[in-house]
Amino acid sequence: DVSPATINSPLIHQRPSSSTKNSSLDDGDSSSSAPSDTMQHHLSPSAQTFQQLIASRRTVTNFVTHPSTQQPSDIQFFRDAIMRGVSCAATAPNHKITEPTTFHRILSPSAASERLLDIAYEATLGRLLEHRLSGEEACRNEAMRKREKWANIPVFVVATISGMGDQTSAATDGGYYKELPYVPPTTMRQLEDYASACASIQNLLLSLHAEGLGSKWATGPLIRTRAFRDLVRCQEQDMVVGLIMVGWPKRLPRMRRRRELDGDLLRDVDYDA
Repeated sequence: DVSPATINSPLIHQRPSSSTKNSSLDDGDSSSSAPSDTMQHHLSPSAQTFQQLIASRRTVTNFVTHPSTQQPSDIQFFRDAIMRGVSCAATAPNHKITEPTTFHRILSPSAASERLLDIAYEATLGRLLEHRLSGEEACRNEAMRKREKWANIPVFVVATISGMGDQTSAATDGGYYKELPYVPPTTMRQLEDYASACASIQNLLLSLHAEGLGSKWATGPLIRTRAFRDLVRCQEQDMVVGLIMVGWPKRLPRMRRRRELDGDLLRDVDYDA
């Protein structure tokens, strides 16, 4: 069955129904033939535009400071862009309509964004010192470099899902900025909710891309620290799916594909009974 929404989609060129009669036939003109039953599919311009939009999205790691970032009008634009994006995110497939995903918006500059920058600095510094990748001064410089880079990002969005396993009870080290043990989904319901959250995030990223904004979906150790969880007021059974950075892209990276499309990413299933 095809829903009315699908039938009326502006992305599809429709042919007249074979049951629709030519007006001349209604007048008794037998010389006019009925529409052909041969279906001809044509990719509409709007469908091509939509597919090109999806294919052109990239993960942006470098952002530029927009001239009007500090202006109220620009802050309002980012606020509204995130709202529009979350509206699109809410349309992602969601089994049993559990609606498990919550998005937390952090606009910069604000007290919340400053706290996030501090957490990024402390968590990065602690990780570098723990692994002794370099001397203390070099570690502090690297942590400060990350803080300053993040300071150029005008918006952060945190995606969380509820109803997961306890995300903090397995911790053996009480370090406030130390990464907590990863607690994955363990039930089918949790796995479905996690999948729905990921689909929601992709919808958000595409919506932002449509408005000319760049984004990065980060899943590094920082999002699994007590300090970060406290910032967004996570409950024990809330899982942080990602930290999304949003801003004006400095450049769009080129697509790097390791696998071929036909025959690798896409395979036809041949079955002989």
